[in-house]
Amino acid sequence: MLKITLKPHRKSLKSGTADAQKIFAMLKVIPEAEVAKARPPLALALVIDTSASMQSYADQDAAKQMATQQNTRGQQAKVDGGDYQSFGFNLPTLLDQAVQAAHMMVDDPRLAPSDAVSIIHFDDEARTLLPLTPISNKGAAHAAIESLRDFAGATFMAKGLQCALEQMNSLPPETAKRVFVLTDGATADEMDCLRLLPQFGAGNTPLIGIGFGEEYNEQLLTKMADATQGRPYHLRQMSDLMDEVLPAEIGQTAREVVTDLKAKLSMVKGVKVDSITRSHPSLSEVDIDETPYRLGNISAGDYTIFIFELTLSGIERPPSRARVAQFGLTASAPGLHRVREFEPLDLFLEFTTDEAAIAAVDPEVIGYVQQKNVGRLVDDAMKTASLDAAGARQTLQIAAGMTQRLGNNAATQMLNNAMDELNATGVISGGTYKTVALGLRTKTVKTASLDDDDTGGLSPEEIRRLTGT
Repeated sequence: MLKITLKPHRKSLKSGTADAQKIFAMLKVIPEAEVAKARPPLALALVIDTSASMQSYADQDAAKQMATQQNTRGQQAKVDGGDYQSFGFNLPTLLDQAVQAAHMMVDDPRLAPSDAVSIIHFDDEARTLLPLTPISNKGAAHAAIESLRDFAGATFMAKGLQCALEQMNSLPPETAKRVFVLTDGATADEMDCLRLLPQFGAGNTPLIGIGFGEEYNEQLLTKMADATQGRPYHLRQMSDLMDEVLPAEIGQTAREVVTDLKAKLSMVKGVKVDSITRSHPSLSEVDIDETPYRLGNISAGDYTIFIFELTLSGIERPPSRARVAQFGLTASAPGLHRVREFEPLDLFLEFTTDEAAIAAVDPEVIGYVQQKNVGRLVDDAMKTASLDAAGARQTLQIAAGMTQRLGNNAATQMLNNAMDELNATGVISGGTYKTVALGLRTKTVKTASLDDDDTGGLSPEEIRRLTGT
């Protein structure tokens, strides 16, 4: 069902010491051919923000230019609690483009006629405009999408999430589920959103949070993604929803053939789990407070990579080869109506006084650890940019060097753009921060598997800094 590889970033640790030593264990999985051909039925929910701010023009520069050319003065209007100028230009709004993207999704040829879709709106209130309905009933789906234009109000995302949860909870477990949430504003019920996330996680229902503009809370979208093994996106322009995000997500969803992968770790005394991160094909943190650990769904055609960060401490081990942990995995192949418990995977390490053996690292694993740590560097830089521009610039340069070494051109370009803005203005705007912080989570790359004595271009000091050893 799955081809599985377990590999630590180093095979040897220092013997005779009780000091803390880090191990990053890479779990690499890919569906085998039989499973890859058996796609489960899909259920998709579109949860669309229909608050009044979504009536804003999608291209603000074009609207300003038209107002200047026509010497037009708008009428005063209140939108989501703020005062704005209202114009009557024949330009597409944010909601217009969201509606257009939703129509395109329903017509995507990668969706089977038996796949189901639900349309939900939220503003002051929320309502399911279309309960889960087969894609083959395109008339009903397109009509529900058009009715999104009939609403306006404030922003209460949790009410929309509750509607989506009710739809998804009605499905049999063999259905692959996905909820898309689009918003352009800060929700007034964020705590209610957070309280709902464990239910989506328990139901193996990934949330795809899509934000536009600078008002929404990108940290909320990140928490939604981490809690459900989904993904967060920042739209630089609303047309990216139709041109990039939805096509990519529909393709990813249609390839998910193994669902609800879970891991249980049995560890010897003195070993603990610090974090679990999905590092490819997108980046997200796994909740380590609940066991077995929910790793999410696995797509055909590519490897999915998880990094388990472990700390060994408190015990002086003699020179020897010893098992420090055992990984137990279970997963479902709903297309084959099969649930499987895999043979346990043992993590063995060599405890030695050989400094050369201790220093040797696996560059493939180190590469995925780097992708995990780039986001941390960027967060540090963004938080301190207004107070210490030079320090933030240096941190961003380190992060850009790491992504460039990994061959992640998209991430490098985003980081270079942030540095250019910092150099020009002395600050990093909210939009740029969202672009980088969320973009790094969806623009990951596979790293090369090289010989064990190849460090992938990293100095010993960089390896120690990145891995905490």
